[in-house]
Amino acid sequence: MIVEDDFLIMEYLRELSEEMGLNVLGTADIAEQAVSTILENRPDFVFMDLRLGGDKDGVDVAHAIQPDMPELKIIYITGSNEPASLARISADHPHQVLIKPVVERDLRRAVGITVN
Repeated sequence: MIVEDDFLIMEYLRELSEEMGLNVLGTADIAEQAVSTILENRPDFVFMDLRLGGDKDGVDVAHAIQPDMPELKIIYITGSNEPASLARISADHPHQVLIKPVVERDLRRAVGITVN
């Protein structure tokens, strides 16, 4: 699952995911849509941007789904590398945090696919 408000970045992540053999179960660009799509599709991983369209962010999405899917691995992919944003993300205990721009090697490591 990809949660990203920038269409070009979302498509880039989708293409990289599919090239790595991952099945993208859905995408979302606002928090409410993300929560419902994640709960409906129950992915193994979510590539989560911090900043989303609307008034909620990626951490809000993570908090909303955590009670139903505590095992979900959330990989934050964000351009927000200022200390306050990183502290907010880290408090959510993410599986991993990647700072944009992200390349295939970063995604492979984040999901546990061996990098040659």
